[in-house]
Amino acid sequence: MRGTPWLRVFVFLILPITNASYVPKWKPVYNMSLSTIMMPCNDSGWYNTEVTKGYGIVDFDWSNAKQLWCNTKPMDCEERLVTQAQMVKKASPDTKVWVYRNLVKALPWYTDVRVKITDPQYSGWFLKFKPEGPYHVPKCTGTKCSEFYHDQEQTPQHPHGDGSCKDECDCGSVPCGEYLWDHRNDSLRSYLINEYIGGAKWGLGNPVVSGFYLDDGWSNHADPKPSWAPKGYKQCDMWKTGGPTEEDYHCVVDMGLSHQDVLDIYAGWQKTISLVHKLIVENNAFAWQLFQGGPTNDIDKRKAECSSFLREACKPNNRWYKNALMMEWSKEGKHVTPLSAVQQDVAMFLLIRGDYAWLGYSWSGCSVAYQRPKEVDVDYGMPRGMCSETHDGSGVFTRKWSTGTVELDCNTWTAKLP
Repeated sequence: MRGTPWLRVFVFLILPITNASYVPKWKPVYNMSLSTIMMPCNDSGWYNTEVTKGYGIVDFDWSNAKQLWCNTKPMDCEERLVTQAQMVKKASPDTKVWVYRNLVKALPWYTDVRVKITDPQYSGWFLKFKPEGPYHVPKCTGTKCSEFYHDQEQTPQHPHGDGSCKDECDCGSVPCGEYLWDHRNDSLRSYLINEYIGGAKWGLGNPVVSGFYLDDGWSNHADPKPSWAPKGYKQCDMWKTGGPTEEDYHCVVDMGLSHQDVLDIYAGWQKTISLVHKLIVENNAFAWQLFQGGPTNDIDKRKAECSSFLREACKPNNRWYKNALMMEWSKEGKHVTPLSAVQQDVAMFLLIRGDYAWLGYSWSGCSVAYQRPKEVDVDYGMPRGMCSETHDGSGVFTRKWSTGTVELDCNTWTAKLP
């Protein structure tokens, strides 16, 4: 799920990519304006479509408009994501809009999930607390209790939480919380593929939805503490058996799961993910987790690794060229903007991009001010072959385009655009 920006990056990195390497089925676009991407969010209300106008891909998180949907009774996050997508498409018809889905956590602020979690005939779709406590997280919130396991790590709460309810939060007859899908269930898998992802109302069947961010994952072993994590950071995937990401550290214990249970759920989740990826691509859509990441976005490291990276990225059939590339703008420290290496970033992007490539912003949190530099609204034409180093060891890389030549000098960190 979406929390702090550093937490989002971790989830993106650990999600598995299936053996199949996918690229979109739609016609390649070299228009630089439409080769841009962002993951914006306004948690207090609707996102300003003047900001998203002209982007190639705009991906909305579940936190968008959170203070609106978390105070609706019952909550209606799922519908509001589609409404926001409609608003963006109306302002910018060529923009592809993606929305958030979680194939690990069953979030009851999504209407369709809430309907299922409160209907006894679907009880086999959700993991449960073990029969007897004590537990590390509460089964009840106020007067509402549930046998289905849930925590409140990233959950709207009253008076304050990840979304602040003015009075009691309304997720129907169950407490608001992060519930968990049981991927050992084949009927659940069919629902997730055909309705949760492929459905006509809020999924691929809706013409304004062009793709997804598929959040979180299961691990079948104890994941190490990430180097960037703060002191005391513990999540359930770090338990000795493995487990789901971004869930309370003791969740496997509180559910009474054996190591074999975790292995079986992990295998089922992998099967679900593989089928979901296939469905998405076959329906002319795409998912964030299918991207090939670009060079580091840390500007100091990008400078230091410039020559070594481009020597690899200029080789025939390299992974950045043949896959769907998502390259982030360079940034200094934790600040997303102002952008300080626009020409160098655009040059590097034009040097390495293949048929499917986007330059822009990944998750940076809500209410961030994004910069759209003028260099992305220039027509650079079409590439004429691959990039190359001017001579061995020069550290200067060029690529011919129909409008001129792109050059990036890694020694002086200077760029020339057509």
